[in-house]
Amino acid sequence: MDGIDSALFDSPVMVRRLLPGDLEAALEIDREVFGGYDPAIFQAFCEYHGGSSLVAEVNGILAGFVLGFKHTPFEGRVFWLAVRPTFQSRSIGMRLMLEVLRVFRQMGALSSTLEVRVSNKKAQSLYSLLGFRMIGIIPSYYSDGEAAIIMKMRL
Repeated sequence: MDGIDSALFDSPVMVRRLLPGDLEAALEIDREVFGGYDPAIFQAFCEYHGGSSLVAEVNGILAGFVLGFKHTPFEGRVFWLAVRPTFQSRSIGMRLMLEVLRVFRQMGALSSTLEVRVSNKKAQSLYSLLGFRMIGIIPSYYSDGEAAIIMKMRL
């Protein structure tokens, strides 16, 4: 299990705000899932979108994160959801998404949008389960040339 104690899989998951002390672990997760985002993006989300940027923690280990922000007065946007590979398939992504959507509602958002890689069927399945629906495709959206599916849901 990549050096992570199997007892952690029976431990509770705590979802909370992204804090400055979480940035290094969040960047590590980003690298593990091949996100490749600039560290400055994480810093900016922590500073400017702290209420809608969340982490999932298991026994003090950062298991995943979601970076979200209020895109327009009535729309929340999920910028990036990532779960450490050793913690995937534990509904951590679902927990993070449910919480960020709750935060968006509290902020007055009426809908939420996100982009997902055409090849990322696992994420598409999660988002569909939550109520997101495809509203378009952006060709060559990602730096490697892959297209993105735009998904939206009413809150």
